[in-house]
Amino acid sequence: MTNSVSSTGAALMAADDSSDLTETQIFAVLPNPVFVLDLENRFIYLNQAAEIFFQSSRMILLGTSLTSIVPADSNFLSMVRRARAQSISVGDQGVELAGPKIGLKLINVQITPFGDREPLLLISIQERALAERLRGQSLFRGAARSIAAMAALLAHEVKNPLAGIKGAAQLLEADLDGDGQSLTRMIVEETDRVAALLDRMEGFAGGANLVLAPLNIHEILDHCLNLAQASYGAHMKIRRSYDPSLPLVNGHRDLLIQAFINIFKNASEATDINGEIVIKTSYSQGRRLTFAAVDGGSYAPVQVEVMDNGRGISEELRDHIFDPFVSGRSGGSGLGLTMVASVIADHGAMIDVESVPGQTVFRMNFPLAPEFNQAVDEARR
Repeated sequence: MTNSVSSTGAALMAADDSSDLTETQIFAVLPNPVFVLDLENRFIYLNQAAEIFFQSSRMILLGTSLTSIVPADSNFLSMVRRARAQSISVGDQGVELAGPKIGLKLINVQITPFGDREPLLLISIQERALAERLRGQSLFRGAARSIAAMAALLAHEVKNPLAGIKGAAQLLEADLDGDGQSLTRMIVEETDRVAALLDRMEGFAGGANLVLAPLNIHEILDHCLNLAQASYGAHMKIRRSYDPSLPLVNGHRDLLIQAFINIFKNASEATDINGEIVIKTSYSQGRRLTFAAVDGGSYAPVQVEVMDNGRGISEELRDHIFDPFVSGRSGGSGLGLTMVASVIADHGAMIDVESVPGQTVFRMNFPLAPEFNQAVDEARR
């Protein structure tokens, strides 16, 4: 089997010598899984995205039959057999692909036969969840603008009581010491930040540009978690799982703080006295996403996951959780998560949510700061 796979792989790569930019180099940088099967449905080529999709390395998968990963009676394998038997391209959307190693995935798939002596199949896949998240970002951005307009109308009225809160906290600080002073300073800092945020939202409603800068996302998360522990999230157990090698992201500090506060507050309201929230950050060169904020380049994102063990989001609300005025809580405004989606979209980032009773995960992927993007790009050349 090894000799057959090697000769087939050599046939696939034979055309590479005729061009400085090879087919395999092109496939390698594609963000979607691409792989090639030989006559016996064995893998003879996979790009990096396909390795991630099948949750295994190229060295293990090469020479392995697709039927060892995907059940023989699956619709996906039926498409493979049809494309090979009729020598035609076959494609479909919303195909369920299941297996013990990869779980259950919903995919769009395109299968194309090629080669004369030994028919090969070139297969490209796009996960539906990713495609739907990408389409959703433009909807989030539109909802964001309506919230900015409302903030501009209310800013003046909100700033007046904020000034009173700040003044009262400053007067209290003189009569307190230790922990009391640290809490009053927190109140002063937060009122200043909220006032600045309202100024900025007024500017956004008038079309002001968002100025981004390199930020340490861990510092922002810790600041928000300290606020949560001192107020609405006092009942929650908080666990941090931070990647120490995390690079800087391109962001706006105050707006990201406001977004994470809304997510943490949402988690606190969904949990009881035994509530737990887990914040996980990660960065892996193996992941690739295309960000509009970095000129459409495909880069490894900085991922932030916020997980809670609350009651979860009901199925009827799950697809509309970021829409304005949609809330699963009695008396809720339904604007907090819309604001979150707004901030994420304005950062050129992505957000999605997965929820079942007992676990809800908000997952955000941010583009790197420009200097890190450049370093990643150079490393891949």
